[in-house]
Order: sequence, then structure tokens, then C-alpha cells
Amino acid sequence: MRLATVDQATQIDEISRSVYGLNGEVLMEAAGALASREIDLTFLPELTRGAVAVVCGPGNNGGDGLVVARHLHSAGYRDLLIFLVAPKDAQSALFRTQLKRAELQGLRVVDLLAQPERVKQLGSSELIVDAVFGIGLKRKVAPPFAAVIEAMNAGKAPKVSLDTPSGLNADTGRVEGVAVKAAMTVTFGLAKPGFFVSEGPAHIGKLRALPIGFPFEALRGIATSHFLFTERLARRYLPTRAETTNKSDHGRLLVLAGREGFWGAGILASTSAFRMGAGYVQWASFTPPYESLKEIPEVLTGSVDDEALWKGKFSAVAIGPGLGGGAPTARLIERLKSMDVPVVVDADAITACAGHDLFPLPPNWVITPHAGELSRILKVGAADIERDRFRAAIQAFEKARCHVLLKGFRSVLAFGTRTMVIHSGNSALAKAGTGDVLTGMIGALLAQGLETPLASGTAAYLHGRLADEWVRAGNDKSSLTASDLKTILPQIVSRLRLGGSLF
Repeated sequence: MRLATVDQATQIDEISRSVYGLNGEVLMEAAGALASREIDLTFLPELTRGAVAVVCGPGNNGGDGLVVARHLHSAGYRDLLIFLVAPKDAQSALFRTQLKRAELQGLRVVDLLAQPERVKQLGSSELIVDAVFGIGLKRKVAPPFAAVIEAMNAGKAPKVSLDTPSGLNADTGRVEGVAVKAAMTVTFGLAKPGFFVSEGPAHIGKLRALPIGFPFEALRGIATSHFLFTERLARRYLPTRAETTNKSDHGRLLVLAGREGFWGAGILASTSAFRMGAGYVQWASFTPPYESLKEIPEVLTGSVDDEALWKGKFSAVAIGPGLGGGAPTARLIERLKSMDVPVVVDADAITACAGHDLFPLPPNWVITPHAGELSRILKVGAADIERDRFRAAIQAFEKARCHVLLKGFRSVLAFGTRTMVIHSGNSALAKAGTGDVLTGMIGALLAQGLETPLASGTAAYLHGRLADEWVRAGNDKSSLTASDLKTILPQIVSRLRLGGSLF
């Protein structure tokens, strides 16, 4: 799924007008008509046709709300009030046009700037349509708008936001002071990146992307930088296995992980690699992990100091979990850089890259930092990274020159100026060892021949869905362990292959 940033959505709108002759009024009418139908089908049949409040700001988003109000009124919803929070000097031309039409049709209008006490009426509404701010908001919500948004949130009525929940930054997913917590967001054209990261998922509710008439060529030609990695893509790229194949056909993965006191990291990565379909997995460290073999008897072991290890024909390498972030690990990374093999770099190996100035890395590699690890690479605070995960991932690529999977809620994969947000996962993954499982999964898919972005995206999606499945099954988020992930991985992969919904 393509996503449109605020700037790209503005360009799509402008090109639709200037090149294809679709003026703003035509697009606004289409947006309002389709949104009102979506609202009617989703919410209003369950209500008693009681009070519907449409809250409109002064811009074109408010104009969309006025069109929605007209169409709901025409559909028979007579107990409908339009609440304006629209200073006259800020009203757009289209807003004024739509307000006049609403008044001509006899719709009741309340000016909250002139009668601020009437904001309390929002509390008695059965449904609230939020049309205060559109996607262009990039600064903190100020009075009197903040009080109106707070009043909407205080009510028990479901909220439907037009294009984006008012107060949510559509690019970053950050709340600009206060934002509407919607039960449903109907967005126009393409979904926006901020809907899927940071605080976005907690505010958009159900998402509906409505085709309001933007030309396909404009959508495809402009929205080229941000994408959503979904279940459909994971199913498409998951490797298949013919009955006539043998273990050599499914890749050889070298796992460089673990040390005294941290052997569990190597166990998790190696076991997950087998579960993800790798034909061979060889686990090596500075000291051979012989005592851990009883946990995974299938794995081959060795020492990184044994030259025979490096004569093996590995199809991919996973390095870092529990290995240590010092000079020995840095030397291993330098050696791998001279080899033509894809590598997933995680945990201590990321620390070694940052601490020993090993960037750039080969372009077919992928590093998998969380915000704390990335902060050491970019020399900024983790909080700064979380303010804009897309920008941080792109900056990391500019430093590392390889694929970057920025882990977190939600994970973002970047290469060049393109990013993909992984549409799965929850806070159950905030546990030690879960990243080691992901490293093994990515390494296994690389070993089986998937290109780096496909292996990284597919593994990250499945990794997130493991946590989603855990919660859907009735387990508390805080109870998940990394070992649970590798245990339930076969079930999720099997259900994904069958082509049905995971849940």
C-alpha cells in the first residue's frame, strides 16, 4: 500500500486541479459524499438517529465536514448540529461556499467562538464528526481549538475524523498537544504515514481510505517514498518448498552470536532460523558454544578462529546477538565486508559498527537497531528518533549506506529515500531476546535467496504478527517471552501460507 506524506498529498491535489481539471470544489463534494455514506453504513444504523454533531474548523477540512453534514441531512438525519470553530479571517473560500449551502438547506449552525458554553452539547451527541483540522497541521493545537478537541474526547459518542484525527501529525504520528481519539478515520486518496507509527494507531481507529477521484497517474507518480508492508506482501514473498528439494536448496546461514553468560542469544537466533526454513544453520562464536548444543542439536557449531569455518559456502550471515561489541566483533565485520554475502547486523554488532567507525556497509546488508542503538549511530537522543521514525531511518541509511530496519512501534525499513512501515506488532515485543529471534528469521530468509528488503520486511511482519497472535489468543502482553516467539512461529507461517486471515 502506498502512503502519501502531507507534501505529497498537497502535490496530488494540486496536479489533480492543474493537469486533470478537477477543481477543489469537485474533490470536496466527492470527499464529503463518500465520507457521509461510510459514516451512515458504519455507525448510524446502530444509533437511534439521535443527535449528530459535525465540528468544523475554518479550512478545507471544515468544508469537507459541511458537505458531510449536508449529505447526512439529506439522508434523513434531522437532529444534526454543525459546530463551528472557525475564525472569519481564517476561513477558506471553499469553506465559506459550503457554509452558505448548508445554511440555505436549513441546517442548524452553532458558532462556538461566539457561544463557547455550547461546547457542552457535544457531550449529549450520539455521533461526532471531526472536521477541525486536516493533514496540514504541524504545530501544537492552540486555544480555542484545544478546548473543543478535549470536549469531543470527553464525550462517550464515537468520533469519525475526516482525513486525519484533528491534532495528529499525519507525517510522524505525533500528537500536537491534543488530538481527537477517533473510532474511525476516513482519509481521502491514500493513507498517511503517521497513521501507522508512534501515537497514530491509538488515534485513528478503523481506517478507511476513500477514492474521491484523484487520478491514478497522480497517485502513483507522486506517492513514491512511503509504503505499508502488509500481510498480503508477507504471503507473496514467503519462500515455498517443493517436495523434491533437499536441505542444500534452502540456504546455509552462519550465525555469529553469543558468549559466556549470553549463549541464549545464539540459541534464539539459531532456532528461529531453522523455524524460518533455513536448510543449514552453523553457530559460531569466539568460544564454541558446546554446552548449549543440547538446546538445539540440529545446529552445527564452531569457533570464529577456525579457518575451516570461513571456507564454508554460506548464503547469508547473522551477526551480533550476545557476541560482544568490542574490537574482536569489529574485526569479524571487516572480514565479512570483504565477502560477497548478505548480512543481518544486530545488537552488539551494531555497537561495534558505531564504536569502531565501520560504516558504510555493503548495500545488501541490513542493520536492525532499536531507537537506543540508533541514537549511538546518529549521535542524537532516542527521544529525537521517536519524534520522526521515518526521518531517523532515512538518516541511518545515509550513514550506514545499507538497509535499515528501525525496530519499535512500528518498525520502519529504509533504503535510500524509500521507507516501509511494518503493519504488525505490539508492546509484547518489548522483552529481552525478541530481537535475537528476528535476527534469525531475517538471516534465514536471506539464506533462502530473498533480496534484502523482502527478507527484512517479511521477517519483521511475521515477527510482529507473532506478538499480535499472542495477544489475540487472550494472553497478557507482559507475559510473552522470546522463546514463545520461536515456538509459535511454525503455526503462523503455516496459516499465512494457506492464504487465509491470520486470525
